[in-house]
Amino acid sequence: MQEGVIKISQREETRYEVLRRVLDGTLSLRDAAVYMRVSYRQAKRLKRRAQEGLRGLVHGNRGRSPSNRLSEEVRQRILALSQERYSTFNDMHFTELLAKDGLCISRESVRCIRREAGIAPKRKRRPRRHRRRRLRKTNEGLMMLWDGSGLQQVF
Repeated sequence: MQEGVIKISQREETRYEVLRRVLDGTLSLRDAAVYMRVSYRQAKRLKRRAQEGLRGLVHGNRGRSPSNRLSEEVRQRILALSQERYSTFNDMHFTELLAKDGLCISRESVRCIRREAGIAPKRKRRPRRHRRRRLRKTNEGLMMLWDGSGLQQVF
């Protein structure tokens, strides 16, 4: 994240303004907790963090990449293999062959990488077939139920 630039949501901005009023003494912490819809204990914790400034209310992982993200080298290797050796394979088959090559990655990760690169799926999904309903009979009572014994029912 760039130094000096903080992106915050409307909720965080409102929360900071309420906590500023608490620190100035114009609002009680109990009223602030009700306004922010948090418990009193949570409001005390937020007040301590608001004393550090706006940066104190922002989550510490904001602006960082996830720790389980695939490295750029691995992504480039997957794309290279996908476009060269395994260009005719679908995502699942390609994932299985990557596992044999020593890259154990989930099918979903491979799918996301390929779609971000603009590689379309090998097969479009077939649209759902319309279930055809029977035509209505012209007269009421034409679809009477008979038992299979061969005896006619007398009404």
